[in-house]
Amino acid sequence: MWQSPDGVDPSSINAFRIAGRLAVSDGRDGGSASFVWVQRGGRFEFELRQPVSQKTWRLSGDNRGARLEGGEGGTRHAGSAEALLSDVLGWHVPVAALRDWVRGLPHDGTPMESAERDGDGRLHRFSQDGWQVAYTAWREDGALPVRIRARQANYSVRLNIQDWAVARE
Repeated sequence: MWQSPDGVDPSSINAFRIAGRLAVSDGRDGGSASFVWVQRGGRFEFELRQPVSQKTWRLSGDNRGARLEGGEGGTRHAGSAEALLSDVLGWHVPVAALRDWVRGLPHDGTPMESAERDGDGRLHRFSQDGWQVAYTAWREDGALPVRIRARQANYSVRLNIQDWAVARE
């Protein structure tokens, strides 16, 4: 089902599986977790596991809404993944935009306020929706990012992607 993304055009990737580490902060408090993210078109499944407590959350959804399992109080639903993570975990994470950002692309349908490219023509830094996004490392083949940092006011999100796979066509 999954294969290495070597040589794949990032804009053509509709389904992917990535795994790694996520860290978030609001300037005072923060948290980190290992994650596995499976994206199939507009549908996503995102599993988070905190390292110390081994607490696990499963976030899933699509453009109609999102569901979070594993939080205190049982399963929760909301109109967006962003709302759920904020309400339940206190994390400000732009999940919809990250779907594009993890592929090294700006969020579809939203203009970039500024952009800086590296020597290979890839986005290096850009601003979008009030977020400043930077790619600090890429896969060896250079096509997809493996380290992403995003900041908005006091909020920061860092992803360190250790495993990239795309759906086999």
